[in-house]
Amino acid sequence: MKLSVSFHALTAQRQRIKAPISNWELKAEYLSPREIILADLETGIDIQLDELETSTGGLLSYRGEQVLLYIRDTGASKWVLENEPEKSRKFHVAECRTLDAMRQQGRFERYVVISGNDGVFPVDWKDPDTGERGSTEAELKVCKNCLKALDWLGYENSENREVSGDGTKMTRREIFQSFDISDFLLSYSTFFHQKPSRKASEAELNSYVPNWSKISTQRRKQAKWCCEKCNVDLKHAPSALHCHHRNGVVTDNRAVNLEVLCALCHADQPNHGHMKVNAKTKATILKARG
Repeated sequence: MKLSVSFHALTAQRQRIKAPISNWELKAEYLSPREIILADLETGIDIQLDELETSTGGLLSYRGEQVLLYIRDTGASKWVLENEPEKSRKFHVAECRTLDAMRQQGRFERYVVISGNDGVFPVDWKDPDTGERGSTEAELKVCKNCLKALDWLGYENSENREVSGDGTKMTRREIFQSFDISDFLLSYSTFFHQKPSRKASEAELNSYVPNWSKISTQRRKQAKWCCEKCNVDLKHAPSALHCHHRNGVVTDNRAVNLEVLCALCHADQPNHGHMKVNAKTKATILKARG
């Protein structure tokens, strides 16, 4: 169908300011190969298991893009998928024992890689009584072996779990139940070409979480207000003591990623050349070092 495009208002404005007409041509713009892949990944791409790639840290990827892997044909009923998805198949975020076993067994289910981060997966269901089949969307749960492989929030090693205000640590069940795809993808976004966006209701990409001040204070308190690099004691000057994200992802607030540093040690970290320590703070730290 031929389109008729009119720019009456723009033409009138050009004539009013007596601007010259520029030479430009309205033409189609084609997507790059990567843009095509990203578009396809939004709805899911069927693949063979051997097409899957493993990137930094054991994360799953497809043609350089971070992905989630799952089996579309769940074999579960529609009711189970929409009401009790935890009883159905799990999705994968990393190279884990489950995927390794699938390869060893030569299983050839209908694998799908997808990049969506809203937690909803297009799946197929089957009625166990009538044999009727159909499609729906389900909030599948993450594979526990993936959490174990990545030690997500200290799932495998309890010493890596954060301590809450009441002095308790999350249990494995709590880590599993609270797993959020948006937070997960964002935490590892610097390993890939594209940084996934958060949901509209959440914080902006790679920006400090709303309760960062509380997290920072708690972590510095755990370090007894001492720098974990130079050991300077800054109880008397807590503002000169910072909480540093080792991997540069400021939304990754796992205990293993947080390091307590004085402002001078913090400024010496890789990619922190932009950080300037004022003369007063520098003098305070040097005096405390003795």
